[in-house]
Amino acid sequence: MSDEKQLQRRRQIEAAALDLLAEKGYRSTSMLQIAKRASASNQTLYAWYGNKQALFKEIIEVNGRAVRQFLESALQEQSDPISALQSLGIHLLRFTSDDKAIIMNRAAIIDATETCILSEAIDKIGREEVFSMICALMRDLEDRGHFELDQGPEDAAGTYISLLFGEMQMRQALGAMPALSEEDIKARSTRAFELTCRLYARTG
Repeated sequence: MSDEKQLQRRRQIEAAALDLLAEKGYRSTSMLQIAKRASASNQTLYAWYGNKQALFKEIIEVNGRAVRQFLESALQEQSDPISALQSLGIHLLRFTSDDKAIIMNRAAIIDATETCILSEAIDKIGREEVFSMICALMRDLEDRGHFELDQGPEDAAGTYISLLFGEMQMRQALGAMPALSEEDIKARSTRAFELTCRLYARTG
């Protein structure tokens, strides 16, 4: 099998795994069930992934890279960092508050009592693929004279993330909050942007 065909097959298997995860939950989803749903052999799944945790970890990593690439492209289209920050929340929330993200967060919570592999993968994606990008944006806002960051760009990025997400992801994972509508996404993003500007906008 060529590399391209194997990659396509892996994505098909991972899509089948997500479908089963949504239907049955993390503990009730097995490698054998995934293999059957994807019309693949159980031997192939174990050869490519090793175990269920590694399979779902790869899904998280693939999605994380896609998020970073999309955000980089979206931010580069903006003419100034203020516009980039204004649009950032919408893009982030679309990726992190949909049904697929909720399903994976629920799986990570369950796995945290077993291996912590999924929660560590999500945390790594958040820090390396997203947080570093927001820090760079905050630094750009300061360098261009828009923001005054007494505690540095990392603190400002953390504040922005807290304002944008709050307890949303945990509440969604626990079933106390549904996936966000487009209206909710825009409202939450606008609020985070406006409050962040109030906190850090340079005066005078």
